[in-house]
Amino acid sequence: MSENTELTREQQIEIEEKAIQALLNMGVKFSVNLRINPVKAPFYIRWWNKTFPNHVKVWRDRRIPKDWDVELTDVPDATTQRMERVYRRHFHIKPLYLGTIDSLRRLYLQIEYNEQDIEASPTKESKRLFKYIPLMAEIAAVAAINNPSVAEPSRSKEVKRLKAFFMEHLTVAMLKRLCDVIAQMMNPSGFISSIGLIREVGTTKAHPVE
Repeated sequence: MSENTELTREQQIEIEEKAIQALLNMGVKFSVNLRINPVKAPFYIRWWNKTFPNHVKVWRDRRIPKDWDVELTDVPDATTQRMERVYRRHFHIKPLYLGTIDSLRRLYLQIEYNEQDIEASPTKESKRLFKYIPLMAEIAAVAAINNPSVAEPSRSKEVKRLKAFFMEHLTVAMLKRLCDVIAQMMNPSGFISSIGLIREVGTTKAHPVE
């Protein structure tokens, strides 16, 4: 197919569906800097590991919960123009379960978004939409946990803890990008297509057998 050949609508939809499916299969990974200043391991731990490299003792900063995926890494600091050592917590939002998608759907429905109002008074509407930041943090938390048993996210202690973490550590821009990706992972267009096919099959009259 030449570069100048224009794709049909069906071909465009097929390419979009393949891209979405690839996204669903991979999930999304992201990392967040912790607001905790890293500390060195105690002297005796460092001495032991240097003296007995074949019997290394692992030291853990007790300020960080055991179930967090955290590593010590160097990142550039825009203020000092130098590399800064920080703790980074890693997340991997894997392909969403149906129960998770249903919980996310109910959360997304709570957002009132009107493009006409935004076009009429963008500044006023932008300020109004800021009230949904806690809800968007909850959406990110539910997706990251991805536990279908969380039928009521607002009552889940795990969701509340992660929501509070995101509220403290995520910027507005990062939270927006994250929620955009989560919305794509829910694959609403593919679901609508499936419902359409099911209805079409269900309403098709069977031909009598001769």
